[in-house]
Amino acid sequence: MFKVDNYLLAQLTAVRGLALGGGGLTLDWMKITVYLGSPLILPGWAMINIAFGFVMIIWLIVPIVYGANVRNVRALPIAGVMYTGLTAMNLVTAFTSFAYIPAVFVHTFLFHGADLWHQLRTKSLSNMGNDMHARLMSVYPKVPDWWFFILFSVSLIMVCVICNHNGWLSWYLVLLSLAINMVLVLPVGLVSSITGQFLHNAPVYYVGVIVSQALSLGHESKQTYTYIVVGYILFVQTLALVQDMKLGHYLKMGPRSLFTAQCLAGFVCSTFSIGIQYMNFNNYGLNNQFDSSFSIFDYTLIGGSAFNDEDGFFYGSNSANRGLLWAFLVGAILPIPGWLLSRWWLLSWLKYLHWPLILVTVSWMPALLSAGALFTWLLIGLVVYFTIGKRTWSQRHIYLSSGALDLGLNLALIIINTAFINQDRNFPSWRGTDTNNGWDICEQALVTQS
Repeated sequence: MFKVDNYLLAQLTAVRGLALGGGGLTLDWMKITVYLGSPLILPGWAMINIAFGFVMIIWLIVPIVYGANVRNVRALPIAGVMYTGLTAMNLVTAFTSFAYIPAVFVHTFLFHGADLWHQLRTKSLSNMGNDMHARLMSVYPKVPDWWFFILFSVSLIMVCVICNHNGWLSWYLVLLSLAINMVLVLPVGLVSSITGQFLHNAPVYYVGVIVSQALSLGHESKQTYTYIVVGYILFVQTLALVQDMKLGHYLKMGPRSLFTAQCLAGFVCSTFSIGIQYMNFNNYGLNNQFDSSFSIFDYTLIGGSAFNDEDGFFYGSNSANRGLLWAFLVGAILPIPGWLLSRWWLLSWLKYLHWPLILVTVSWMPALLSAGALFTWLLIGLVVYFTIGKRTWSQRHIYLSSGALDLGLNLALIIINTAFINQDRNFPSWRGTDTNNGWDICEQALVTQS
């Protein structure tokens, strides 16, 4: 029989622990897919990469860091939840997040540099050979480049004027934020396109936080938030725009019609978003909730953990974080051995080793993605892939099943929010659901070792 007060067992097997041995299995499809998407539609080689990274980083490196008590991480649970302090998993995933940035550039250069250069020189659809989709789409009139240029120029001027005029952020810092994130779009977008993983990229978000603190914006929360939001939203929405264009390409939608639809959707969504935020601020007085001592670190994924005050990421009480700078060197080196060895025909399979995908997948852990959720995600994906996933006849049914699960989840969320939560009807409190604020029914996984 298992001892219910076994601290070590809880740390190793709980959803918010390491989920060893399947102890972290969950039936919550929302927690499984909210940040990673459906595991049913990912390429098998990408799923294997993520599984390899999960075992190596979460099940091997995190326990080593915890056992070695690096930066006194044994004073807290091995994983924990958001804002619990510097746990072993917090520290490791912060390291992997920083390593991702150089890794994605080096990987793109080594594995895709020649192809990218060729495509940049021959971007016309008429030069795409026998690609059926390209040949069919080539009959539609293209969107002139000057349409994009005018839209970009007007939007850029507006965001610079609005931010500068309201004191949110100086116009030249707006340009800096946009420039940094524009550089990240191509390599990260390539990873998303090839692997099928369109992730809300935590490492890119961390870059914004780090640069904003390097610019001494931390004492002014509105400036820090504006810097992060302007750059990160540009990055995410650009990839979402390209993703929609790719979908329109396969659905054979005219590029000019698609461009118009995207502009209209962007205008409507941004207008409603700003309007709702404005009403909330006025109705609930949210503009007055922050005082002069407010720190951006209190409200970020790594707030209250690796970076805990306004001294800057690598100075003052945060000077121990200078060790994380080694992550940039590690990230730059990681893709190189695989690329070199893959040129030998016996090890050609190493071309499928994708370090950027591995590093970015674990970057949200444990703040927004638990080990149990990722373990369940991998288990579902790998079982489907190695059973019926390789069979041609099953592909269509797998995609339909994935879409049905996502649709059912979203419909359930709408109904539950409308009929119950908005009417102050609480969900029944079953055994275990009222502990630890819903994060984990295993209390031992979230307490410190006595």
